[in-house]
Amino acid sequence: MSLAAQRRDDVMSVSQAARALGVKPATVYAYISRGLLASTRLPGDRRSWLSRAEVDAFAHRRGARPAAGAGIVEEPVTTGAEPDTSTEVGGIVGNRLLYRGRDATDLVRSSSYGAVAELLWTGEPGPSRLRPPEQPVRDLLHRLQDTMPAASLPLDRLKAAAVLLGSSDPFRYDLSRSAVISIARTLAPAFVEALPTRAKAVDEQRTGDDLAARLWSKLSDAEPSAAQLSLLSGALILLAEHGPGPSTRAAREAAASEADPYSVVLAGTSVASGLLLGGGSSLAVQAWLEEIDSVTEVPRVLADRLVRGDRVSGFGQPRYPGPDPRAATMMALLADSGGDDDRQCIVGAVVDLVRSRRNLAPNAEFALGAMCFVHGMPRGAGEAVFVIARSAGWIAHAVEEYEATPGTTAALARG
Repeated sequence: MSLAAQRRDDVMSVSQAARALGVKPATVYAYISRGLLASTRLPGDRRSWLSRAEVDAFAHRRGARPAAGAGIVEEPVTTGAEPDTSTEVGGIVGNRLLYRGRDATDLVRSSSYGAVAELLWTGEPGPSRLRPPEQPVRDLLHRLQDTMPAASLPLDRLKAAAVLLGSSDPFRYDLSRSAVISIARTLAPAFVEALPTRAKAVDEQRTGDDLAARLWSKLSDAEPSAAQLSLLSGALILLAEHGPGPSTRAAREAAASEADPYSVVLAGTSVASGLLLGGGSSLAVQAWLEEIDSVTEVPRVLADRLVRGDRVSGFGQPRYPGPDPRAATMMALLADSGGDDDRQCIVGAVVDLVRSRRNLAPNAEFALGAMCFVHGMPRGAGEAVFVIARSAGWIAHAVEEYEATPGTTAALARG
């Protein structure tokens, strides 16, 4: 027997482990995300595999009852692109980002952020059911923001808003599916409400995406064009979910402890605000792009950063075998969105130089920082876009995690 064959005898696929444990594959992914089970890879195979002995020991500790025949079912071995790290909510397959099995870049052309959020939460495509917070909550948010320092970053305001929203919701510990999704439908609009207004929001009928229209008025002084709203709407959709990355793992860990949905989102936000992770790096991208005054300055500024030991952040995404598909779509939307012509040229020159010298393509965080740079948005606006967008994915993962947590399974079933 070859070494590869011996190794396959010692491991189980996620589906096999689910049958052995008598749970859904999503629950196995939840166990992996919580560190209760470890996954591995086999040569030439992109799937996640688990140690058969570890699964058997875990099943014994849990008192699981394996399904009939679970130990002898074999699955075909393939070397094609399969989910890297994924759950039923979403994940990466090859060079595609999937939401409930649907390509996220396709959704940009056919859906609004609210409709995509419904897909992530319920598994069913449908119209947006986002709704603004009630007037008493809006008044609380406005009073809170008035007390914050004028120099507060948008992310600081969203963190404070999450705490206030949770403390003012008497049903925040109702973890039934219906209650959690009800909270989710107000969360992104409440976050938008928490940001200072910079311009009058354009009419919803002109945009097709009310959330993007209202968010633009918080991030820019200028009335947006249709192309600019398409850019922001596309960014919200493409950043809504990315599989169990670092910020989502933090959100799932909070949900595994039966933290309320507001705390789940706050946990994800705290990790995402790191300069090396998630939307946080868009802040770094925006900052170093603002050091460049003209296209001719691009080589010098990048050289100076390297001499100082600074990172030229925003390029490469190791979770994809090729370029980040989110960035490709966002950069195309950015190129068509107008804004400052000189800054558009600077962004193009940076991308061309890094691609020619390091063979790296921009990632979604670069695209987000570049959007803020080209359209003169306040420092840290990209972080706010990221957190508002990703709140949908974090809540969807929280529901999945609550379902995998014994204490909430019955409540979810009732919900």
